[in-house]
Amino acid sequence: MMTTVENLITSALTAFGLVAVLTPVVKALALRCNIIAPPCEESGHPEPIPVLGGVAIVVAVIVALGVAGELPLWMLAGMLALLAVGVVDDAVALTPSRKLLAQLAVVAFFLWAAPPPPEVTRWPLVNLGLAAFWMVAVINAFNLIDGLDGLAAGLGIAAVGAVGVVAWWSHDPAVACAALAAGAALGGFLLFNFYPASIFMGDSGALPMGFLLGALSLQGAALEFNSHLSRAVFPVLVMLVPLLDTTIVTVSRLATGNPISRRGLDHSHHRLLLLGLTVRRAVVVSWGLAAAGALMAVGESLLPHAYLLSAVPFVILGIGVIALFMVDLTFEARAPGVAYGSVQGVARYILSLAYKRRLAEAVLDFALIPAAYFGACLLRRNLVINDGQVQSMMGSTPVFFVLTYTAFGLTGVYRGMWRYAGIADLIRFANGSLLAGILVAIASLFMRLEVSGSVTVLYVILLFDLLVFTRMSFQMLRRAVALFALPTERVLVVGAGRMGEAAVRYIFSGNDRLVRLVGFVDDDIFKEGKLVHGHQVLGPLDELPRIYEATGFHQILIAADSISEDRLALVAAFADARRLPVKRLSIEVGEFVPGAANGKMAASPATPVAARPLVA
Repeated sequence: MMTTVENLITSALTAFGLVAVLTPVVKALALRCNIIAPPCEESGHPEPIPVLGGVAIVVAVIVALGVAGELPLWMLAGMLALLAVGVVDDAVALTPSRKLLAQLAVVAFFLWAAPPPPEVTRWPLVNLGLAAFWMVAVINAFNLIDGLDGLAAGLGIAAVGAVGVVAWWSHDPAVACAALAAGAALGGFLLFNFYPASIFMGDSGALPMGFLLGALSLQGAALEFNSHLSRAVFPVLVMLVPLLDTTIVTVSRLATGNPISRRGLDHSHHRLLLLGLTVRRAVVVSWGLAAAGALMAVGESLLPHAYLLSAVPFVILGIGVIALFMVDLTFEARAPGVAYGSVQGVARYILSLAYKRRLAEAVLDFALIPAAYFGACLLRRNLVINDGQVQSMMGSTPVFFVLTYTAFGLTGVYRGMWRYAGIADLIRFANGSLLAGILVAIASLFMRLEVSGSVTVLYVILLFDLLVFTRMSFQMLRRAVALFALPTERVLVVGAGRMGEAAVRYIFSGNDRLVRLVGFVDDDIFKEGKLVHGHQVLGPLDELPRIYEATGFHQILIAADSISEDRLALVAAFADARRLPVKRLSIEVGEFVPGAANGKMAASPATPVAARPLVA
């Protein structure tokens, strides 16, 4: 009889080897039967790609677990049933309602035949309902995330990796073996599916593997013994990216008045492509987020209850920031205020509450406030805390909510917009945080808050820091994503003064994320090496040849507050010799004359922060 380690090794090698052998066979079969995906320029595939790769994955997992003697009936029946549904859908495209009915039938069998779901609540029927909802949600979320080469397979590997580690730690060889076999099969499929993919997973793989991932995440949660909260947190973190993507798409489509069930290029990975990332880099970024979720899932399974409860607000805050950023990208081409005038019903209410009434920030602050409070208590106690102290903190949290929201309202924290947060907003954040601390200190004189002066001071500091982090997050995330983008245009700005600052805003305000600012040139020797909005002043105009060799810029934008004709001639001669386009930034104000044609300016046309070609 094989040992546990031998079982794990056998299942992994069998799954990986079978996928490597079966995938070319399935690919040939899909081509013969014309089961192919149409060309899609957005994903980098101008030619049709065969779709049936899931058959190889599912067969490999089932055979590997059968050989290892770890294949329960519910897993075999559930995966085969959804494999059949997926193959039919790949071949003839089933309607969403029929696919959903098939999923509900499989999930009902799973709940009847599989081990009981984790006890998230005290009521067995509620736990059963939550498990059913979870399974259907994960099956569809994993199916929807399969939009770029290698994306779904990599996310699945991260998920089963977390489940496998927890199962091994908890001495559950059956769950560990299933997780390892699934991970090995997905890894073998990546040999054919990573960009540029020669075959897609299709619904034949996404549906049954989504079923398996949902079931394994529940089984991994049932192994948690450190806290009841872990049983709810663990599955969500394991499937973080697919669930986050589904939530983002749902909210975005509701906010724009589009049907939730329609197909579209509005998933999180498509948004990364619009920000200038290549297919490979968009996939790697998504994998990185999934790996972070998997690591957090493993980490929270080891934390005592008190520390887990203290960490939850920080996790929700980080996930919320990413979700809001991705949802906000929906309105890149069409501002929410403009969209508000053309939508009705639910979409109108969402836009009004989120953008006009600033409800999105207020909801996010529901995690920010306890994060600041719990963080202050942890720092004050040198990161040593117990269940009793956490219960006391939880009892005081409602008071912190009331006082802090009051302070935020009085100081105008919700007046600004995340897209354009600046110095004025930082002052409001500081005032709001300080007023919140003052109100807490006053309330502690009349109520039993058990909050010391040092905790109050730490609360003010953390509250301000978290406000800055969340409100500046859109700008920070754009800069972070830009680091992974491959720009097709690299711009050098001439002038590092006020016009130069306006140039930075001009460059980064457009929808074209494939443009990157390489830096500034300025004849002011005291500015050399300094930073303007995070970009360096590279030297004077006389050093243009050296700077060109070092940065390889494709375009010059003149944004100098004042520049002589001979210096303009120098730039023009340099650009002409290298056939580089030159533009000049201008901010002009013209006089408005009533009755002029189309209401235009009669005097010099106003071009607010606009670039025009340089006439040398």
